[in-house]
Amino acid sequence: MTTVRSFILATMAILVATFTLPQGAAAQKLSEEGQLRKSAHTFLFQQFATNRKCDFSADKSILKEIVVIADRVEANGELMIELPEGAQRIASMFRHLTLRGENLDRVGGLTLEPYQANATMHHSIQKPDIYRVQMGSLPLPRDGAPNIVLRAKTSGPVVVSEVAFSSQGKLRTTFDDIPFRNLGDEHPVESVVVEIDTTRELSISGHVDLEREKFFRFYARPGMHHPSAEKWAYERNFLPGRQISKMQYALVKGYSKNQPKLKESKSKQGHADLSFFDAYDSTPTVTKAIEPIREIDYAMCLDNWPDFMSIDHVGRGTPKVEFFDAAAELAGAVVADQIKDGGRTATWWEVKNESTIKSEWDYHWAENSWDLLADFHNKVADAIHERAPETKVGGPSSAWMQLQIKDFSLYKSQRKFMDATKGKLDFYSHHFYEDFNTIGAWERRSSTYSNYLAGRLEAILNMFRAHMHGTDNVRPILITECGSLQPGTGPSDYWLRLRSWSAYTHKFMQRPNEIDMSVPFAFLTVPWNPNSGNAAFVPDEDGKGTNGPIENLNATPVTHFFDLWSDFDGRRLPVSFSRKWLDVTALHDGKRIHVALTNMGGQRLNVELSGISDLDSIESIRQKRLFYRDGKVHFDPAKSLKDLSAVDVDVEETTIVTIELKQPLEVEGLLRRECFYAADTAIKADGSAEGFRISIPKHGDVEKARLIIGVHRDGGLKDPLELNINGKTTPTVQAWASDVKNLFDSVVVHVPTSLLKAENVVKVGDYPGLTITSMHIETDSAEK
Repeated sequence: MTTVRSFILATMAILVATFTLPQGAAAQKLSEEGQLRKSAHTFLFQQFATNRKCDFSADKSILKEIVVIADRVEANGELMIELPEGAQRIASMFRHLTLRGENLDRVGGLTLEPYQANATMHHSIQKPDIYRVQMGSLPLPRDGAPNIVLRAKTSGPVVVSEVAFSSQGKLRTTFDDIPFRNLGDEHPVESVVVEIDTTRELSISGHVDLEREKFFRFYARPGMHHPSAEKWAYERNFLPGRQISKMQYALVKGYSKNQPKLKESKSKQGHADLSFFDAYDSTPTVTKAIEPIREIDYAMCLDNWPDFMSIDHVGRGTPKVEFFDAAAELAGAVVADQIKDGGRTATWWEVKNESTIKSEWDYHWAENSWDLLADFHNKVADAIHERAPETKVGGPSSAWMQLQIKDFSLYKSQRKFMDATKGKLDFYSHHFYEDFNTIGAWERRSSTYSNYLAGRLEAILNMFRAHMHGTDNVRPILITECGSLQPGTGPSDYWLRLRSWSAYTHKFMQRPNEIDMSVPFAFLTVPWNPNSGNAAFVPDEDGKGTNGPIENLNATPVTHFFDLWSDFDGRRLPVSFSRKWLDVTALHDGKRIHVALTNMGGQRLNVELSGISDLDSIESIRQKRLFYRDGKVHFDPAKSLKDLSAVDVDVEETTIVTIELKQPLEVEGLLRRECFYAADTAIKADGSAEGFRISIPKHGDVEKARLIIGVHRDGGLKDPLELNINGKTTPTVQAWASDVKNLFDSVVVHVPTSLLKAENVVKVGDYPGLTITSMHIETDSAEK
């Protein structure tokens, strides 16, 4: 019998055909994967969609949903639906699979056979009339692949009247070829000079060390994986970071038949019978972890509150308002019992996973939902702090960070949440994900790109930071998930994850004074979904070894992320350059200098590492490369370089250059970098504002200063931005921002130090449609 894995590999050797690319791109062949996906796209719109119910956008450019089956299916005890021939070719283009019918709240975990026979798909909505799950990772589409069979247990009679695929408005009717050709080949290679100061170290608000443990994590709690997997990651200097505690499943239903089951109190409706913890072993799995990581800091997130205290639809265990106190009491008991049974608990506890979206917090259908969310967080924080005072509690574990929607109403809700939880929460946490088909972000800037890695991430974090400073509520931020939403296990799927994890990690490490931990959604293994594209190791062809020794598993391209960053560590060195959409971090550890470069722009780069090349004591130069070309993910762990005059960096590549020195680097001083924020955020640039006020107490010591202005405007900045800094008018032209359709980024203006005062006022001229999202001045001062 042909296995799923064997036909995944076979797809890479068929359908070799040439397609013509749109004007503006070099004449290239699509990659083999691209040819397969284009063939499936053509099949969808020219054959499969014929005579099927489809929901298109108003201009017919986007297919939002297609009904795959419209026949009535009745089941009691076991649900089995075989999707029609061809559904397996198109399924990977969609984000969700949706069942509609009756009593669908009785459906258990839904499997996708034979592609994910041992895994249940993650549901986002489950109500009597609708059951929606996230589409699982599927192989590349090809003729002859087995049909999809949906299978689930049911707790009673159910009726399925319709099965549909949903794209969340992301599937265009014209084929998107960008992920399947060599990005940047239509442009000349650009030369960029990066100056690295090897005479002094860089302090970012007192942080000189990289603090590697903050940024190099994987998605797990300690002790979750087989020791061989933890050892593999630890040898690459990665640590477990975060996991979710789903109380309905872990405590009420139980993961083993013999464990006690949490029940509702007989005397207090909605409350848990806490005598459960007298018999239940709450010892955290960290005690089972390999010895070197048993004492590390890590994060956990409370979720899926017991059904006896929760709303019985949507919301994934959203507690009823009248049972907020009961839910908080249970949270305190969970944390306290871990300490009692195992001697410790997680360092950070989030109150509710992704509680900023409707599918997680049911009250977002109501006007006062954010008030309730803040109240719930405060109650849980009080309960945990009372029983475990050293434990840090935070939230809201935000998802879908499109804060600009409806004139920044979502940001204003987040801001209100921060104000309402001031003095209660120890940290704030957020999630950032790159959406489907966002390879080639720079190329998409004038049309569809609206995610975070081309400036929006920094602009959003600056808004939060500015508001914290303005309200005397400065708290650390945890990024408890980040990465890519792309399902699938094709080369482009893996590449979108790899480039996103590296780009996010690189951006976060440049904010060590703000971020206490970031966790990419990268797994060692995924026991509940063994063939997940987020896993570094997956079972072999017979499906054995799901969570056993990694020697029995197959490595995936995810391992390259760990190997790329494995030895990047040290103390910071100052860098300077003038290239937009380029990130650079330089470190030294005595006899080695490491330089990380991430190119999110649209041109290939030749980077001259000036400053290092002048050193007389270079022993060797090695470059680690992880990039995507000719439709394949390439990893070169040890490319030797003759010099540092032209380091190759491909489009959307993160690369690391390591320079071995004959003699230890002599560092003589320190450059101190500080940020000073204006309190106002999300202000219209209509000329009415009195100005943004920024205090710089020791302005006389400043060596360099940069004014960083967060900007949002649909359609970009076509005209100069009129600035007045302490009475001096400065028209600023930002050519890069002229053709960005969904502009949400930062404008950087170098400010003469002679202009600085103890109290600075910056005014922005009238600019229709422009919102100034935040403003701050970043200063560099030499150590005295």
